[in-house]
Amino acid sequence: MRNFRQEFIDVFRSGYIREETIRRHIEPYIQMEKHLPDLAAFFYVLEYPSGQYRFLGRQQEHISGYPNEEVLQRGIDLFLRSVHPGEIDILLHQVYPDMIAFVAAQPDDNVKKGLLFQYNYRYKRKDESYVNLLSNIHILELDDQGRASLVLGNTIMLQNGELLPLRLKIKQFQFKELAETVFSRVYTPLSGQKSLTARELEILRYLALGYTSREIAQKLCISPLTVDTHRRHLLRKMQCNNVVEMTRIAFRNALL
Repeated sequence: MRNFRQEFIDVFRSGYIREETIRRHIEPYIQMEKHLPDLAAFFYVLEYPSGQYRFLGRQQEHISGYPNEEVLQRGIDLFLRSVHPGEIDILLHQVYPDMIAFVAAQPDDNVKKGLLFQYNYRYKRKDESYVNLLSNIHILELDDQGRASLVLGNTIMLQNGELLPLRLKIKQFQFKELAETVFSRVYTPLSGQKSLTARELEILRYLALGYTSREIAQKLCISPLTVDTHRRHLLRKMQCNNVVEMTRIAFRNALL
């Protein structure tokens, strides 16, 4: 049987931080939890070196079907065992390494702590039904090597029951405002659709916002003809007849 906790720890390889630091981060969420309404989402604080949850919101039980006590006891192992078999290795060997590499490339700790990581996946509940979840991860503490050691997570149950492409997006906070996406990668394109390049995803986002080819060209410092070429490639890859249809499919499949 695979030891998912150890695989997770081996991927992140981060060092421990002081217990009082962890308690300082957890206390506000314990207090906040008392006043939150019932939602299809929950907060958690996860310690990477041990794979243990140090705080878990009560709505976790509603989403996963597992009692909080069991999740706290089994830690990240239970979570990883519940991820769809077709996506678990993508998380461990592609999504997480991409997150680690992006953090390592940042110039200082303040920039690293200003990152927001978002990725979706299929999760098997205790009743063995699958739901689509979206995790939002924010770094709370780094170890002495600048690696994420303690993170705040917010997991949301998506209402869309369709099969979604597994995607990682990284955003960056600047001056308390959310900046544009600084990293985006789709790991499992839908059947019948070819994977989109980073440039195509960028142009797709502008098209969805109603920008013309000339306006997109000015934004990206490329020629309108190049934008039109990318537009044709997008229509072909996404098997669409026009931009309206392409935008609708992009929103439905979490490409934007």
